[in-house]
Amino acid sequence: MLINRKNSIFGKERTRMKYFQYYIAFALLLIFLLITVFVYRSITDITVEPDNLRSADGRIYDLQDKETVYVGVISRFSPNLIYEGYQPIMNYLSQVTPYNFVLKLSNSYEKTILQLTEGDVQAAFLGTYIYLKARKDNPIRCILKPLNNNFEPYFRSVIVTRSDSPFHTISDLKEKKLALPSPLSFSGNWLPRYEFKKYGITINDLDSVHYFDHHHTVIYQVLRGNFDVGVVKDRVAYEFINKGIRFLASSEPIPGSPIVVKSDLDPAIVEAMQNALLQIDVRDPVYKEMLMNWDPEFAYGFTVARDEDYDHITSIIESLEDEL
Repeated sequence: MLINRKNSIFGKERTRMKYFQYYIAFALLLIFLLITVFVYRSITDITVEPDNLRSADGRIYDLQDKETVYVGVISRFSPNLIYEGYQPIMNYLSQVTPYNFVLKLSNSYEKTILQLTEGDVQAAFLGTYIYLKARKDNPIRCILKPLNNNFEPYFRSVIVTRSDSPFHTISDLKEKKLALPSPLSFSGNWLPRYEFKKYGITINDLDSVHYFDHHHTVIYQVLRGNFDVGVVKDRVAYEFINKGIRFLASSEPIPGSPIVVKSDLDPAIVEAMQNALLQIDVRDPVYKEMLMNWDPEFAYGFTVARDEDYDHITSIIESLEDEL
């Protein structure tokens, strides 16, 4: 009996030691997770811009007690990519203007237009096609458009295919699988509804056509071999050069995707936005460093946009009249 009691005592002690070790391990794991979160947030913090950025009038504005301006973005990219690329723009505008700019995402192109018309947002980043569609029936106007790497206010839609694919011209695409972004994007319409006409091809000549929510998804579908070709904005296509993707063809230059506002938006807010974004000079090291955190579409600054800037692509738009 004595031996059994002794064994029982040792057994209880071992159990207590085991639980103690579990507690220590759990505490160390918790500390490690807290440190990891702190370090991650410090590294990825995009709420702080360089402290030597000033407004056009030379002032640095306090974020406290400022009027809020809500800004929408069409859902051309996934929400995390939009936030990563667009939130730094809001931070900059809030720092150098008398207003607090807040990003307001949506889950579709149409929802962003609805946000504008209902006053949920006062400004928005739109695509060229959805802007041309929406301006006909909604009280909106464009105020700015981004510059490309040649400092021109244009972009192109690009047909992409895998680097090892046998396709080299648009004529090769009959009976092939085509991946497209939103049917409310320019890239989602240009090839099948405009460019194909030059080659005597119709959508019915293809094996299949599928629209995806985001431009990056189109690229991934082509890379995986699920689709033979896809069409995306050049800004996205350039991300995958030398990564298994090559260009097959591209559109003519199209006026850049505009920043739009409600037609009755306070002119002071419009002027503040324009002044803040037009003063960006990528040759200035301060701005160059800041723009590294912005969506690549805006890495070269902006220029003023006017509604008439988009009128010269009427021939393309007229060919899509049924869609508009």
